[in-house]
Amino acid sequence: MEVEVTNIMEGIVRERLEALLAEVDCCKCEKCMGDMMAMSLNMLKPKYVNSLKGELFSRLDSGTWQNTVDIDIAVTKAIKTVSEHPHRS
Repeated sequence: MEVEVTNIMEGIVRERLEALLAEVDCCKCEKCMGDMMAMSLNMLKPKYVNSLKGELFSRLDSGTWQNTVDIDIAVTKAIKTVSEHPHRS
């Protein structure tokens, strides 16, 4: 039996990261972006779903004011940390 589950926080964090990075002058290379994503996700509780209906309900829940603030804080901290120590080859 194969069941596919998805952590919808990945998409939400990716959207917020892109929006917040538009306002910041920092390295936006693939490696730094990956570090910012991973760091943000590690600060947040995952939200796993296994259906489109579950994803819609979870996205609605994630859109509450407090959850939005928590996501933005995690993403902002990750941007700041990675910007202070970027991966430059």
